[in-house]
Amino acid sequence: MSKRVNFSRHIEIQWLDSVAVWVAQGTEKKELDEQIDSMLTPSINCKVNRGKTRNQLTKLWFSKSDDIADSFDQFAIKAVIDSEHSDFVLHWGMLIAKNNFFADVVRFIGRREKYSEVFTYAQAQKHIVELYGDTETVKRSLRSVLKTLVDFKILERQSNRVYKTHNLAHKVESEYKSWLLQSLMYNQGYRSRSLTDMLDDLVWFPFIFTVSVNKLETTWFDLHQQGNELILFKK
Repeated sequence: MSKRVNFSRHIEIQWLDSVAVWVAQGTEKKELDEQIDSMLTPSINCKVNRGKTRNQLTKLWFSKSDDIADSFDQFAIKAVIDSEHSDFVLHWGMLIAKNNFFADVVRFIGRREKYSEVFTYAQAQKHIVELYGDTETVKRSLRSVLKTLVDFKILERQSNRVYKTHNLAHKVESEYKSWLLQSLMYNQGYRSRSLTDMLDDLVWFPFIFTVSVNKLETTWFDLHQQGNELILFKK
């Protein structure tokens, strides 16, 4: 998967919740855009920035992608319909599957969190610039991801340039686990990967995420034992 910057504006959890519910209700694109614009207007005065935020929200919950199976999106939408609200895990899975830039920033934070609860913006910028290039677009997008994670309460901004991590220890319900593993496959463009490697991926650092073999959804994966490793092949 090519490294491209695809996170232009920060997003808030209540916006994601609303968009997920509207999409689950079957709202058509034109009406959805109008509802999102109305929701965002009190927070974002600039029409251009409001449009960028709206597009980012619809790309997560509404727009189709040639790289992602329709069944992946439909699973999340059905989960919202069944529960009448959107579990935070569903937003996280959508972000991981569809936004490589967001996932790479989270991996950096997860790696730092292993050794220290705090990191500086300069440390995050150095890492992301190495991956995506030293441009103002990259730096602006990094700030947008960090602001989003503060809203998600995964980060706390302690000063202008210092952030503290919060491990949410958010439990992943059994019915979402295989779907989340799919999101990681899409994020990294893998057709197969060991279960151990997938569970160890640092995008999960805010969660409690373990999977027993008998709970894996075999309609989405073929399972093969190779030595001591269980390999998942995406169908």
